[in-house]
Amino acid sequence: MVDYTIDLTEKKQFRVMLNPVRQEMIHLLRLVARPLSANRVAEVMQLSPNAAHSHLNKLVKMGLVSAQEGTRSDGSKTTYYQMRDVKLRLCLGRKDAFQGEREALAANLVDSTFRSMLENVYRYDEEQLHDYGVLRFGALHLDTAQRKELMELVERYLEEHSVPRPEAEEHWEYVVLAYRAGEEL
Repeated sequence: MVDYTIDLTEKKQFRVMLNPVRQEMIHLLRLVARPLSANRVAEVMQLSPNAAHSHLNKLVKMGLVSAQEGTRSDGSKTTYYQMRDVKLRLCLGRKDAFQGEREALAANLVDSTFRSMLENVYRYDEEQLHDYGVLRFGALHLDTAQRKELMELVERYLEEHSVPRPEAEEHWEYVVLAYRAGEEL
């Protein structure tokens, strides 16, 4: 499933990841789940082809995106970009010089997913909404074994379904946000 993990520990990684244009590119490439040319990315994101190419190359250099030479329908050569099956680990609990950057990136990722959800849920009426958008919150009361079981189940399910499949009828974006509440409870 996942090719490898990238731990965000270097300043250059945060410079790449904290750029809102590159975050949007990652979002686009994850959702389309197929190779796109820099020109197509530029068109969808309303960027110049040179700007798209520059941003994509930074994502390639970081290891998040792959680049492969290909041929367009008109016979000309081009480079196609696609998300790699990579786990990006923020290491939120780490206390170092990049703690603020990690928190900002995590907040941006959650916020961008939430805003995308808001944009999309208004396409459906209330009766359809439960099929096309889910926002649930609450508290779980688990023992250690149940917590481990839940985390393994979620991780396994997300990994199994994150691999692009041509026959997939729907593409879903998600954020799973769960943490152990304070010991004093």
